[in-house]
Amino acid sequence: MSEKLHFKVSAGLKNIIGKELINDKFIAIFELVKNSYDAGAKEVTIKFENIYSDDSTIYIIDDGKGMSKQEIIDKWLFVAYSEKKNNTYRDNIKFRRNYAGAKGVGRFSCDRLGETVELLSKTNKDINVNRVKINWNEFENVDTEEFQNIEVLYDEIQSDLIAAQGTVIKIYGLREKWNRDELLQLKKSLTQLVNPEANENYDMFSIILDVKEERENDRKKSENEKVFDKDIVNGKVINHVFDVLNIKTTKITAAISKDGKKITTTLNDRGIQLFEIEEKNKYGIKNIKGTIYSLNRAAKINFTKMMGIESVNYGSVFIYKNGFRVYPYGEPEKDFMNIDRRKAQGYNRYLGTREICGRIDIFGDNRGFVETSSRNNGFISSYETGELEDFFYEYLLKPLEKYVVNIIHWGEEVIDSESLATTMDAYDDLEAVLKKIKARFKPEALLKATYNKELTEVILEHTKKKSEIDELKKIAREKSDVQLLKQADKIEKETEKLKKEVSENRIELQQVVIEHEKTKKALEVTQKQVGVLQSKADVSVDNAIDAMHIMKTYADSIDSNISEIVDMVREGDGINDILPVFHEIRQTCSKILNTYNLVINTEYKADTGNKKMDIIKFTKEYVEKQWNHKLPVEIRGLDSMEVMFNPLEFSIIIDNIADNARKANATKLQIVFENNNCIKWVDNGYGIQSDVDVSKMFEQGFTTTNGTGIGLYTIQKYANKMNATVTINSNYKNGFELLMRF
Repeated sequence: MSEKLHFKVSAGLKNIIGKELINDKFIAIFELVKNSYDAGAKEVTIKFENIYSDDSTIYIIDDGKGMSKQEIIDKWLFVAYSEKKNNTYRDNIKFRRNYAGAKGVGRFSCDRLGETVELLSKTNKDINVNRVKINWNEFENVDTEEFQNIEVLYDEIQSDLIAAQGTVIKIYGLREKWNRDELLQLKKSLTQLVNPEANENYDMFSIILDVKEERENDRKKSENEKVFDKDIVNGKVINHVFDVLNIKTTKITAAISKDGKKITTTLNDRGIQLFEIEEKNKYGIKNIKGTIYSLNRAAKINFTKMMGIESVNYGSVFIYKNGFRVYPYGEPEKDFMNIDRRKAQGYNRYLGTREICGRIDIFGDNRGFVETSSRNNGFISSYETGELEDFFYEYLLKPLEKYVVNIIHWGEEVIDSESLATTMDAYDDLEAVLKKIKARFKPEALLKATYNKELTEVILEHTKKKSEIDELKKIAREKSDVQLLKQADKIEKETEKLKKEVSENRIELQQVVIEHEKTKKALEVTQKQVGVLQSKADVSVDNAIDAMHIMKTYADSIDSNISEIVDMVREGDGINDILPVFHEIRQTCSKILNTYNLVINTEYKADTGNKKMDIIKFTKEYVEKQWNHKLPVEIRGLDSMEVMFNPLEFSIIIDNIADNARKANATKLQIVFENNNCIKWVDNGYGIQSDVDVSKMFEQGFTTTNGTGIGLYTIQKYANKMNATVTINSNYKNGFELLMRF
């Protein structure tokens, strides 16, 4: 007779759904903020206390509906239970919100941030505050214990942290230290977390960052220089990026209605609406809105001036679901929709991620859009995500390209002047315009259309310039005006000269594209070789595939850099403006090479990100494979050192330091691992010349050789990303010494 058995759950589950699942501390905070939003909070405060001491604490404080003791037992302590999946939850809440999370594991983000968490919560019916205390260490190294048998402490207390109702998450025993740069990065990420126009569809929701130890630094920053919001840690998180873009650029908006019956598209140029059309929706998805802005030179300059950051470093097309951002869509160098790859195939016809910025909003349930469990890999691939990508291309990107690239950017003739000389009152004329701007426009799908006659004027303006010069010359001859005739000839010659320069640039770019195609083909051959070697090599198939994906992303980034250089040359930028883009290309090439080396020569993945590992073990393994045959490297000091670091970026640091040593005619390099997470890099090369200003050696472009001057700049950049500092020992006289502290 059959016997009924049951699963048992190990205490090790905590790691799987906690710090191992959420491997980014920013994402961990985002998850807790989203929980506050889902609880009906109008304001959430992220407070750091004693941030630079050993007893630092993080508080997430909200004014949501709170939880009673029974709700804590039935919901918060019920693993993988999400009340948001239950329709009765929507009936019980008196505000119109859809929900940002629905997996029931977001609360385990606390484990990623610290060793101990206290939950304080109170409903409007509670007299006292309910408190639950969890020490995550009690779940460690006890895999034979059952998860539900490990006790957590509960009691009722009085607390000034909660007034009428709300919840406080108190996290201490922090797993990582925070510094000002990371707090600013957190604030920047928080500005992108919530859609800046979310309040059009939801109740007001504010995020406040409170770090007492940084208030004085904020005050000094505000007094001493022109300061941007991104340079101040404390205060309300505000995102006005799309207000900035509205002023000086072209934007297109396409929205699929809530009932899924129609798609409404509008095109605006510098605040003027040119047309609006309604068409039958051909997709199965609904309740989605997208807005894309074209970033011409003026828009980029204005963006940097207003935001204090270049648009390329801010991001491109973000995706939001019910008001909250889905990571990592929109991140710099993350091109999930292959926008830059497509641009490489038609550099003078298509827009890349550097030329656009915008967002896609997904509202309502839309259950086909499910985030990966780790929360930093976007949506799980589905039929709906495929339709979303097609919607993006056909209703947003391609129509914007037709207008910006063909009509107002390069002045190519799209519609002949005669057909546009009429008043366009007849439907057929509007149809002609729409067919030129929307490649797949179908008249039978059109439900409604309105247009601004300025659209006609814009097109005419860009198609009649040649005839205007001829008309000017004709008038000059009729009036026998020699000066006017000379001026007309001069304008014509300048125009022809510019056309010739553009033509020559395009010929040069063709060579760049040819070289790129060679590189792409070589990459394709490499991909095929990986498939052949799968059964023979020690490299795991998954690691090889991950590496190929990363390398493809970096190759796309180089394509985008080349396109930017082309635009800058066309617009007459000087070499000092263009050099930083070449520096970016070189750094991206380094990442491609190191991605290959990591996967082939070590056991580490190229996309690990910052992770706590033995940095000495990694250094020994990497140096043995990569450098000992080029330059003798001696590793001394401690036997092991556990720190948070990124293997790919740390390998680039090693390469730059070793390469600098070799250029300085060093015969050996020592890497010394010391106490207090300190690494000392020492070579016996030429050292620092007496007339060199050490304080400037980390500046981009600084060099005492014929190099590019970005080696030390790169080292500092990647060290800071890993929460490390680098300093040069200017007193060392037997070569060169660099100190790195984690």
